[in-house]
Amino acid sequence: MDSAMEHGVSAAHGDHGHHHEVELSIWPLIVSVGGFLIPLSFIMAFPWGMSSIGMLLSGVAVVVLIGGLFGWTNEIYANKKDVGLSKVAIVIFILSEAALFGGLFGGYLYSMLPADNWPPLNTPEGVPPLGLAIILSVFLITSSFTIHIGEEKLEHGDAGGYKTWLIVTIILGALFALLMAYEWFELIHEKGFYISLNTYSTFFFTITGFHASHVIVGLVMQIFCVLMTKSFTKEKHTLAKTTGLYWHFVDGIWLLVVSLIYIIPYFKVGQ
Repeated sequence: MDSAMEHGVSAAHGDHGHHHEVELSIWPLIVSVGGFLIPLSFIMAFPWGMSSIGMLLSGVAVVVLIGGLFGWTNEIYANKKDVGLSKVAIVIFILSEAALFGGLFGGYLYSMLPADNWPPLNTPEGVPPLGLAIILSVFLITSSFTIHIGEEKLEHGDAGGYKTWLIVTIILGALFALLMAYEWFELIHEKGFYISLNTYSTFFFTITGFHASHVIVGLVMQIFCVLMTKSFTKEKHTLAKTTGLYWHFVDGIWLLVVSLIYIIPYFKVGQ
């Protein structure tokens, strides 16, 4: 009986020790270095006037950051079991991002609602380009369906099907980003609609640019998933799930962007 008790105590100690096992990794340090170099590159490019060095450093920073994130994620998925609080973390992250967008939308409404004319009278004709916004919406909303189909494939153990549909999603997201860049180019160079023109233009470029940055982040996450598809199983695909949740959030925010930034100003309230 004493030996059984000793065995039980040693087993408990073994489990306890395993539960608190510390894993050493170089990847968090690499990610931190990349994150540190990004603001440093902006400081060098603008306040210090060293634009060439700043641009070069920013390129290095992005490579280091993305490489570090990929290595860290790959290291995590080398484990046999799907562990951690990634799903909870992505929900908290999405809520924090929703709060940021809420602040931008709140400021926009605060400026729009008391205005006699919206957009302001000096806004060029053809702004906002609602037709282009509809095309952008088709790309992004369709991508939400394609990534959902891919997730269903993965839940049924079809990693190849997931990868195919995720590549389709990436293509749609990339088309959205490219078309958004084209829209900005046309507005600035052809319409004379720039960020400091009036209150509406400031919010237009700020909100659409902030959303576009989230699209790019989502595309990077999806590329990670494509590269790591072989590591996903029915039981172990947290990264794929969190990436899908984030992408659906980006799509949902776009519907608010279209409604407030494109549709309402298109009808020239007060004019």
